Amino acid sequence: MKKTLYLCLLLLPFCLSAQEKSSDSTLHLINKQLKELKALRTKDSLKIDVLTHELKELLTRTSYTDSNGKSTEKENKDSLRIKQQLEEINRIKARTEGAPVVLQFDTLFRIYANLGPYTALERAQTSSNKIKNLYEKAFYHKDSLKIKHFYNNTTISYENEIIMGVSELDALWDGSTVEELALSNIEKINNSVLNLRKENSLQNKIYRLIELVLIIFAVGILIYFLNFLFKKMDSFILHHSSFLKKGLKVKNYELIKKNQLNSLISKFLILLKYIFFIIIFISSIPIALKLFPATQVWAEEMQKIFLEPLKSLSDSIIDYLPNLVKIIFIIIAIRFILRLLRYFTLEIERENLTLNGFHKEWAKPTYLIIRFLFICLTLIIVFPYLPGFDTVAFQGVSVFLGILISIGSSSAIANAVAGIVITYMRPFQTNDWIKTGNVIGVVIEKNSLVTRLKTINNEDVTVPNSAILSGPTINFSSIGKTDGLALTAQVKIRYEFDERIVTNLLISAALKTVGVSKRLSPYVFQLELNEINATYEINALTFEPQNMYFIKSDLIKNIKKEFKHAEIPLSSIQYVEIKENPLLKK
Repeated sequence: MKKTLYLCLLLLPFCLSAQEKSSDSTLHLINKQLKELKALRTKDSLKIDVLTHELKELLTRTSYTDSNGKSTEKENKDSLRIKQQLEEINRIKARTEGAPVVLQFDTLFRIYANLGPYTALERAQTSSNKIKNLYEKAFYHKDSLKIKHFYNNTTISYENEIIMGVSELDALWDGSTVEELALSNIEKINNSVLNLRKENSLQNKIYRLIELVLIIFAVGILIYFLNFLFKKMDSFILHHSSFLKKGLKVKNYELIKKNQLNSLISKFLILLKYIFFIIIFISSIPIALKLFPATQVWAEEMQKIFLEPLKSLSDSIIDYLPNLVKIIFIIIAIRFILRLLRYFTLEIERENLTLNGFHKEWAKPTYLIIRFLFICLTLIIVFPYLPGFDTVAFQGVSVFLGILISIGSSSAIANAVAGIVITYMRPFQTNDWIKTGNVIGVVIEKNSLVTRLKTINNEDVTVPNSAILSGPTINFSSIGKTDGLALTAQVKIRYEFDERIVTNLLISAALKTVGVSKRLSPYVFQLELNEINATYEINALTFEPQNMYFIKSDLIKNIKKEFKHAEIPLSSIQYVEIKENPLLKK
């Protein structure tokens, strides 16, 4: 209630002083409008003179002189000519703008023609000032405003004071006679003066003040009621309601805790309350200002400031609704198609649906590619229906973002294309042991951009797909599980040992190794003949490529044991044997 009393105290002096300042503000506004019109008239003075000359010619055309010099009116048969003249008058009238005769922001009529040495703007300014004097008189009698004729001139006068003159040119501009135009102007002046005097009477002022107090009182009650209502809502939601007592959860995850949720709800209610308060004030102030004639213009300006943007926004939203419906239908249709493709993808992955020549590991990548294409197609279709699509700013930002993405994502696009090619080439699968570049490891993940490998030392190595596609890739698991993977080890044995013994020892060591196949016998190659030794290579086949490191390690251990038991040294270093020269002994 204190706020209501403060509002009353603020608005009462404002409304009382508004009436006192009305005459000054009105005169200031009229002078401003007259100055603007005068400046416009000064710039277009030559054009107005030409138009006035054309009108005078039209007046002379409406009558003609016979051979005896007597002026006679045109016959009715010349109606077509009169019609053409009136059309020319309308054409000239559309090319100029008259000077307004104003009484307190209300335009009574306009003056288009000059009269003697006075321009239309000067005539309108003089008439406005005299009509204002009529309004300010202590007593006003509408019957005293009459038409008078002096020396072929028609004037409108009030108690022998000339208010304005009416000429034939004025009547021609108005499309009527001089008498009709004068009577019309008298009626407009009387109505405006009497209505304005009635509106500003003491009785009406008292009524307006009472209405203002009632408006302030109603606003205060409404604010008090809203404040009380929001307090009750806050207390009910936060303390007495079981709604969201344990916070906001999504499945098993607590998205917002209870304390945070209570704080958010309180802040939201406070914000909503102040929004309602602002709406009430914005709506009530123009209503209060419209009570007084002097402040009606301010009320209209406030309505333009606050209501026109809201109206423009609402009109834009309503105009956009058809496009929004189209976008919703397009998204629903695309979403339905993608769900159907997702169903078939899962069926292929589960091997419930088989297609000739189509591997099940192709299902998910193919779905992702089709999904990406459908999303791009949806964006292309929806793009013209977005708000502001045809504006230069929207198009400029779109082009800039497109260039930025195309420049910054060149390597990503190369990896994505390489990932698609690798998917359909099928050079390796998940859990395969491969070698790419200098990295050997098991494939733990492959996606559209990179392939992740885990080495024997538990190192997680990420390899770009473009690097895999541009270089050779060795797959130890693809054929190793079906045809066998050959594990090799090399030894160098001196020539003094029989090669058959060496071969048997290598084969025996291979057969004693766990993981080496017994179905396919190991075999030995002689690779090199060195100066004092030969290089032998044992090839042992295994069908467990995932254990190749451990099998090879055991193979080397068994070779070492076999040769040590046979007392054959394993030498990889060449040396020179020193012998005595018999000639030196002599």
